[in-house]
Amino acid sequence: MTLLELKKSIHEKIDHLNDERFLEHIEAIIDSKESVFIIPEHMKEGIRQGKEDAKAGHVYSMEDFEKKYEKWLK
Repeated sequence: MTLLELKKSIHEKIDHLNDERFLEHIEAIIDSKESVFIIPEHMKEGIRQGKEDAKAGHVYSMEDFEKKYEKWLK
């Protein structure tokens, strides 16, 4: 597929999209000209909780983790 054909194909697909959120994502990718990783809403709470746990010192060292889950690591 040539560059012109690719542009035409993408343009046609965008013209038929009615998902505003998806179109906003496309615009963000185009505007940034870089890879854009969008974190889904359902994952943001887990990330927030993980940060709080780390700040509160609720963490395991790799050594502790390996001891705790030794039977699954073999």
